[in-house]
Amino acid sequence: MPLFFWTIFNRIGYISMIRLSPTTDSQTISIIPRAYTVASDLSMVIVEDGTRKTQTINDITSSLSSNGNFLEMSIAFSILTAENSYSYELKQGSTLLYRGKAYCTSQTDNTTDHTLNSNKYNEYVGTDTDDQKYIIIWTK
Repeated sequence: MPLFFWTIFNRIGYISMIRLSPTTDSQTISIIPRAYTVASDLSMVIVEDGTRKTQTINDITSSLSSNGNFLEMSIAFSILTAENSYSYELKQGSTLLYRGKAYCTSQTDNTTDHTLNSNKYNEYVGTDTDDQKYIIIWTK
C-alpha cells in the first residue's frame, strides 16, 4: 500500500500525496475518491510538474480495498522519473472522481526525511560580521 503524506490545508481539508517508484512496472494506487466507483472504464491523466509532460492511461480497473475505505487500481506508468512530482486526475467518462499529487522516488526508507530541494540549491551561510548591503530606489 502506498505511503500517504498528510498536510493540513487551511484547516478545512487535507491534501494527500502518494509515493510512486520510478519504474514502468505496475503500481497499486489507493485513493479515497469523490464517489466509490468499481469499474473498468476509468482513465487517468498524469502530468509532470515543471515540464508538463503528460501520459493518459485508459481502461483502468478499480476495486475496493479489503476494508472498503479505499479505491485501488493497479497502473503502469511510462513517464515517471525519480525525484519529480506529478499531478493526476482520475475520471469515469467526463466525471471527475479524484484529483491528486504524486511524488516519484526510489527511496524506500520511511524513517528518513525527504525534501524536494535536496542538493538543488546552495545555501548562503554568512557570519555576524558580514556586511549585508541593500540598494533602495525611491521614486515619486
